[in-house]
Amino acid sequence: MARTRSKPKAKATKESTPEPPTSNAKPLLPSTSNPPKLFVLPKDTSKDARIVTLDNPASGVPSRYYFCPDKGVHEFTRIAAPKKACRSWLITPEKSSGSNEEEEEGHDGTGIGSGYVTKAADLFVATPIDLMFLLLPVLAPKNAKETKQHFLALDDHLDNLSSSSRHWKVLLAQHPTLKAMIGKRMGTVCDTVDAGDETMYRLSHGKLLAMLLKKAERMCKNGLPQSMEEKFVKTALEVPVMNIKREESTLSVVSDTPSMPTEDSQVSVSTPSTSVESQLSTTTSMDSQTSTETAATSVSSTEEIVSKPALQTPPEVPHLLRLRTAFTYLLCSYVPQTLRPSLQELLKSSTTPSFTLLDMHLSAIAKLRAEAMALRSISDNISRKRVLEEDEEKMAEREEKKRKKEEDEKKKKTESRGIKQLKKADTSGMKKLSAFFAKAPKKG
Repeated sequence: MARTRSKPKAKATKESTPEPPTSNAKPLLPSTSNPPKLFVLPKDTSKDARIVTLDNPASGVPSRYYFCPDKGVHEFTRIAAPKKACRSWLITPEKSSGSNEEEEEGHDGTGIGSGYVTKAADLFVATPIDLMFLLLPVLAPKNAKETKQHFLALDDHLDNLSSSSRHWKVLLAQHPTLKAMIGKRMGTVCDTVDAGDETMYRLSHGKLLAMLLKKAERMCKNGLPQSMEEKFVKTALEVPVMNIKREESTLSVVSDTPSMPTEDSQVSVSTPSTSVESQLSTTTSMDSQTSTETAATSVSSTEEIVSKPALQTPPEVPHLLRLRTAFTYLLCSYVPQTLRPSLQELLKSSTTPSFTLLDMHLSAIAKLRAEAMALRSISDNISRKRVLEEDEEKMAEREEKKRKKEEDEKKKKTESRGIKQLKKADTSGMKKLSAFFAKAPKKG
């Protein structure tokens, strides 16, 4: 009978495995869909200051504004790092006397817990904005076809303002001083008519144009930003150089020095018995010996002269261009689209300031640039033609080499095996076959 081996008995107690050490590091919270943002707000604002949503005057899109009853309305300017640069913000709450558990759980009122890291390093700076710009959508016509406007009381304008945005209604109800601020700003751009105890307002395009020009003058006082100056002023006033002239001058210096007779010169003196032929020969030899030697020194110089710009910029033109650039920026950023055509027409017909000199100068620069482009296109065509001719010559050379190579390869293919083997033989000491058929030399 085969023996069987019994299995060993299992141990009653298993060996205890060591537990991994516990880590005190706190896990990171998942990213939120609405991350916190960093704002720079003005100092010493009222406790009633808040962020409100109002319609953008230029586009009509709801935008965020910072409203303070004491310091007015501020718009937010976004300052962002370049896309290539990886930047982020580390935002932490202020130290408070609250418990640490509430901060860890994110119940400290800020919603960031003990800290938060934003992916985008965007900074929103609150800058003051004229309240008048936010009132223009109510004062402006609804569409371009609506040209006739009526005088309305201040309360009617405020009702239209409240109906346009819910936040305007709340602000007007909570802050009575806002009504006086609106009436004061409307008086600067509106024609007014007294109807009993009330004052009626209607938008005046002339007053609005004067206000925008005044703000544009203030922008140009300290100079435009470098990016605007480079793109809209410096580039626009660049006068093209039309051509480059090269003049070649040749200078000749002539020196006349009489030559003394040398020893080799022969001088003959005529005597009474000398014939006429001898006298003529003597005179000719004397003239040839006493002829002046002319030394001509030729100096050739090549001078390269770059022609000056064909147009000089008047000193008043840069300021006018800066003023128009600032005015266009205000028009596109803060004025409703229905008001822009009429304001631009008023600006063209205005005499103070007059942009006639600027328009004439810019048209002259445009004409010179068109001529320069025409000359450049002609020169490009000539150079391109030369390149094509050179390319054709090179192509012809390459085709000739290719043809010769193909002919050589074709000859090699048609050669027989015997000829190929004979080419490998050493024929340095052998005579050519034609030597045996040469004519024998004649015997003398």
